[in-house]
Amino acid sequence: MFEDIIIQLQNIITAYGAIGLFLSGVIKEFIPIPSTAIILGTSLVLLKGQAISFESILILLLVIVLPISIGMTIGAIITYIPCFYIGKPFIIKWGKYLSLKWEDIEKLDKKFENTTRDYILLYIIRATPVIPSIILSAFCGVIRYDLKKYILITFLGGVTRALIFGIIGWQFGNVFIGYF
Repeated sequence: MFEDIIIQLQNIITAYGAIGLFLSGVIKEFIPIPSTAIILGTSLVLLKGQAISFESILILLLVIVLPISIGMTIGAIITYIPCFYIGKPFIIKWGKYLSLKWEDIEKLDKKFENTTRDYILLYIIRATPVIPSIILSAFCGVIRYDLKKYILITFLGGVTRALIFGIIGWQFGNVFIGYF
């Protein structure tokens, strides 16, 4: 079964490459596709058997990390923008059906003071797959978090996540090369 998944992933990566990773990064912001699985699988397939070298690190950065990070950032912006404009009216009108009040959002927003600590917290949340991305993007849009800072933090968090999981997948592929 695992071998079949690897073969399917290999076919997709061969067919679409970095563009496929970019699109999966955008799509994963709306559909619960775990980016960790995409990154782990891609790096396992593309870098399997390669020693750590300048070329392999360049492949990791340019073919895996950069496209998926840009895709995740664009997907997050696509969620952020509508929430920025219609978030408050939506919550005021329909929030009662979601057990959500605008006052709750305001209380949470007051805890976000735009300090370095808040930037680091947002970065860590983005870099680790703890909270679903769509919820974080919607929240930042609703509270009207500074878009430039949001884009930068989202991109850097995506790069960190993709780099960590890319290295793990790559090394997993190298350790278990004989099994695939």
